[in-house]
Amino acid sequence: MTDQGIDKASSFEAARARLLALAYRMLGSRAEAEDVVQDVWLKWHLADTQAVQTPVAWLTTLTTRAAIDRLRHAQRERASQVSGWLPEPWLDEVAPSAEELALRAADMSYGVMLLLEHLKPDERAAFVLHEAFECDYAEIASILERTPAACRQMVHRAKERLRRAGAPLERPDPAVHGRIVERLLVALEAQDRMGLLQLFSDAPQLISDVPLCASPTPFPTVNPSLRTPEPTPETQALHAGEPVSDPRWMGAITSLAQQSSHAEVVSMDGAVCIALFCNGDVVGLIDVQTDGAPELSARIISLRILTSAEHLQAANQILGREAIKDLIARIKGHPGASATVSRDFPVDVDA
Repeated sequence: MTDQGIDKASSFEAARARLLALAYRMLGSRAEAEDVVQDVWLKWHLADTQAVQTPVAWLTTLTTRAAIDRLRHAQRERASQVSGWLPEPWLDEVAPSAEELALRAADMSYGVMLLLEHLKPDERAAFVLHEAFECDYAEIASILERTPAACRQMVHRAKERLRRAGAPLERPDPAVHGRIVERLLVALEAQDRMGLLQLFSDAPQLISDVPLCASPTPFPTVNPSLRTPEPTPETQALHAGEPVSDPRWMGAITSLAQQSSHAEVVSMDGAVCIALFCNGDVVGLIDVQTDGAPELSARIISLRILTSAEHLQAANQILGREAIKDLIARIKGHPGASATVSRDFPVDVDA
């Protein structure tokens, strides 16, 4: 490899985590983000970069433009999907990689990621670059080939659209949010309907990546007598993301908890959520948004439920049965190694 090749490789690796985090924030899919970054690497590898003064700026520009092009195509496909579309969750690893750290630095909750779908690709790029990556308007203008004034207006317009859609543009207090999620987990495990009612607002918004009343690939139930409830206006509204005022929606929520053998609080995009396990694998993720009120009066105003295998693939690579078996094998292979295991560890470590 030539000296120039070595410089190209090292420059790209230094920026790779940032590029992946940027592409994921733009596309809402880890796989698509990795595809974009790989395409950028090929273009960087083949390009004449002798005149490039700042590699990270060149790579950021290329990544943003590639993500915009892919997003335009993806949004047309997503709009045609009958079942709707939700962004892929990014679960935080116990020992964070460079990509995990870059993603946490680009702080943006899953709820905001979901609502970014309301924005046009250029608006989304301007918003993500300014809010998550702290680019100034001159930098954004260079990337998007617009004027700084136009980019300022795009970011302002994006914020207004997200506010109207109910986006929490500021992170809630993590301690308060964590305790609300813990209370939700306790209420679900205890099948405490009154406790659930006290946690939720009068008309919470609930969104699922597949209809909870008729999942095409239901996961195995611990109790064979449990059956998926028949479709109702409440569960149909649940999938559509419409506000549900009748508490009968709790049947759909509690049935998920009943069908799982175990639940844990885990970290997703820097905030805690609930992971549901069955036979050692993640079969559901529950993410909530609160109204921002003080803890004693805080209520859940939005709840996202992910149960599709596609959305849970990355979660199982970190938390699933095979990942845990691999971790145990590595621990047993290194007598001096240790790992912290929760009391509800879903795999028999002595097996």
